[in-house]
Amino acid sequence: MKAPRPGTSLLLLLPALAAIGPAARAGEASPFSETVVVTATLAPEEESQIGSAVTVIPRERLVETGCATVLEALRLVPGLDVVRAGGDGAVTSVFLHGAASAGALVLVDGVRVNSPYFGGFDFGSLGTDAVERIEIVRGPFSALYGSDALGGVVQIFTRAPSSEGRAEATIEAGNADRSAGTLFATAGVGPVAIAASARGASSGGDRPNADWRSWSGSLRAAVRATERISLALEAAVLDAESGIPGPVGGETPSARGASREERVALPVSWRRPGGRESSFLAATTRSVLDYRNPDDPWLAESDSVASSEQARWTETWRAGTHDLAAFADWESVEATSSTSAGLALDRDSSRSWGIGAQDSLGLPRDVRLTVGLRYDRHSAFDGTWSPRATVSRLVSGGRLKIRASSGRAFRAPSIGELYYPWSGNPDLEPERSTTHEIGLERYVGRGRAELSLFRSDFRDLIVYDFATQRNENVGLARARGMELAWTGPVGRRLTLEAGYALLDAVDRRTGDALPRRPRHRAHVAATVKPRPGLVGTLRATWVGERQDVDALTFEPVSAPSHLRLDLFARGGFARYSPYLRIENLTDRGYEEADGYPAPGRRFAAGLDVRL
Repeated sequence: MKAPRPGTSLLLLLPALAAIGPAARAGEASPFSETVVVTATLAPEEESQIGSAVTVIPRERLVETGCATVLEALRLVPGLDVVRAGGDGAVTSVFLHGAASAGALVLVDGVRVNSPYFGGFDFGSLGTDAVERIEIVRGPFSALYGSDALGGVVQIFTRAPSSEGRAEATIEAGNADRSAGTLFATAGVGPVAIAASARGASSGGDRPNADWRSWSGSLRAAVRATERISLALEAAVLDAESGIPGPVGGETPSARGASREERVALPVSWRRPGGRESSFLAATTRSVLDYRNPDDPWLAESDSVASSEQARWTETWRAGTHDLAAFADWESVEATSSTSAGLALDRDSSRSWGIGAQDSLGLPRDVRLTVGLRYDRHSAFDGTWSPRATVSRLVSGGRLKIRASSGRAFRAPSIGELYYPWSGNPDLEPERSTTHEIGLERYVGRGRAELSLFRSDFRDLIVYDFATQRNENVGLARARGMELAWTGPVGRRLTLEAGYALLDAVDRRTGDALPRRPRHRAHVAATVKPRPGLVGTLRATWVGERQDVDALTFEPVSAPSHLRLDLFARGGFARYSPYLRIENLTDRGYEEADGYPAPGRRFAAGLDVRL
């Protein structure tokens, strides 16, 4: 089956989307028009005005669906694939719009958290206890954020402090020695408010040496110095330790791994007369990884420390129908790594800076045009330009949005790709992509139907070249696809999230499908509220057949499709809310990464207490 041509498919589906909900009143306002998104334009903007594909997961939805981890929440995002290499706490990657996992930029309250060592971000142990909402924007976003945003951006916003004191605590236990507990509290006096969170979780796993435990904590102190000036101090830590069972047939019963992620940020913002707003963010991150395997004569141990220092300045203001933004940022990253064979990286570093501007212009007939351009300079290569443009128009009384976008993005080579012994190449150029997308969004009552068609061309991909025995810019790839989704209520007591994605992602050098990108993927989450305080959610995730790499031989293999069902039920009684969570309800055996079986049926009972 060939991937659809964007223009043909759009023409075929336009009448169907336009006909959805004929009984909806033309003048009825859509709740999605009141959804404010920050990630797509740097400034708060209503979703109905944005010309990009956007998904917002509010905290209310995280609670209703029982998503205790961010990775479970992301499984319900159109055009995003989650791959976990095994059980609880195992390395977890995401693939956006067909790009590699290192091509998804991850932000936490505006701070870049992608690993400077080998790129990407591991979602394996990240909980939702401190999450207020998650914004996912799909498409090239280097025009706003610089490196890494080839396929899109995942931004996690944490819960803000409140002057009204309150606290929440959760405790749960289940099979496979699974247990977890969370705490969130906030209070304030005068202009100062503080929020703190903590989470501990552990699991025994399904396989020998597959146990896992993690602990995380965060603290956010916000100060409103004046009516116009506010600042905050944010600190967070995530500590995890686990056994590493290895792939089936290549077990590693003695291997252990540990990781620690630290983040400190100082955001400052002030509003000026005339609607002008300035913001400054300074942050530092630190990542520590340890590996031990006394049974391995070649790699008995490995230790690495990677850190980054970041600073960003943003100005936003309005001039007539123009919403303008100008920004500049700087980042310095450093990595040190050693193995049982000796020192691999010795405080190797790179630096980069970027400047850019964006204009979002309101035009007659409910048309919104956004144009942005950014220039980046990196210590390892010459400068690069990243343009981007989007256009959207509301028709049918604001019930239908037509949008289109186009842009270029890049990913700078990581410290490991540049300088790691036996593979590093200091002459690497950045990976680059060009993406075009068109879409329709139909607002029906309080729901939204969405269709997106896109094509991305990737070049200068960094791959290991066996001829030269080092990393080279020789990769070429193409991704094109269709994403169809519905989000919103269906009737008085039922809320439905459903999506289907068709993806054709190929290596243009060989013609083979890119690994771990399923051609077909679908999800459904049905939430029922039979009475106030009682909620139940049934989730189904289906992942089609896909290309992978054999965990033992490294030869190409075809991974079979799988269907996973999850169930969550929650009751509310005054301050107490007991709940039940069952993951992999049918105890289906499957693998998201070849050689690493996913957990069997998991059930846990818990209690949420609000003070």
